[in-house]
Amino acid sequence: MMLQLTDGLLKTTPFDDECRQLADRHYSRRTVGARQFAYSGRKLVLRDAASDVLFVWMFPDPALRMDGQVGYNNAIFRNESTRRSSDIILEAEHAAVAWWGPNRAYTYIDPTQVRSVNPGYCFKCAGWRFVRLSAGGKHLLEKELR
Repeated sequence: MMLQLTDGLLKTTPFDDECRQLADRHYSRRTVGARQFAYSGRKLVLRDAASDVLFVWMFPDPALRMDGQVGYNNAIFRNESTRRSSDIILEAEHAAVAWWGPNRAYTYIDPTQVRSVNPGYCFKCAGWRFVRLSAGGKHLLEKELR
């Protein structure tokens, strides 16, 4: 069952097969082909009607995060549509705030897995800022969502 949250994004489940296929093509996918594509915990799974966009927010318990990060974690973002990624990110932010309320958002970008010379560029265009490199060399980006 899908619920319309924004003009273009729908809330779906972590078992949505069309989204699973998008997740399977994302570099962060832990187990390609697994029925569930978002790990356990509070989550908001968003997609578009055409199955060309997948955006997953995780809202983990800070006590369970080994990296000390707090807030909403963008665990997967895959855009195979013609829409600008930064516009989709902004829309997904609005959905997260509508669903859970204002909070900090963060994501990790692996510069070895993206083609851009500016990893996370679409997030930066949506107002996110680079924080630091993680121990594994990923770019940590964040934004306060209101």
